Amino acid sequence: MWIVYISIAIVVIAIIMLGVSIVRTLKTTKPVINRMNEQVESIQGRMNKLTDESSQLQATQQEIQKDIEFKKDSITMTVEEAKDLPRSIKSLFKNMKA
Repeated sequence: MWIVYISIAIVVIAIIMLGVSIVRTLKTTKPVINRMNEQVESIQGRMNKLTDESSQLQATQQEIQKDIEFKKDSITMTVEEAKDLPRSIKSLFKNMKA
């Protein structure tokens, strides 16, 4: 019968030691987990900032492309008009002579 009581005592002591070990492990890992969470938040903040800056760069790029297209069209139109200028002058002189 003593063997049963000793076995039960050993099981109870093992459960208590397991509980103590779990508490110690939680106490030592909590600061590490907190630091990791802070680092993840910091990285997430930087990622959000990069995403915002990327969006701004895309918007600026689109504006620049629109401006370039507008200026290109303006220059093309001016060049076409300049090419057409001699014909217009000849036509003007013909009309003035007639």
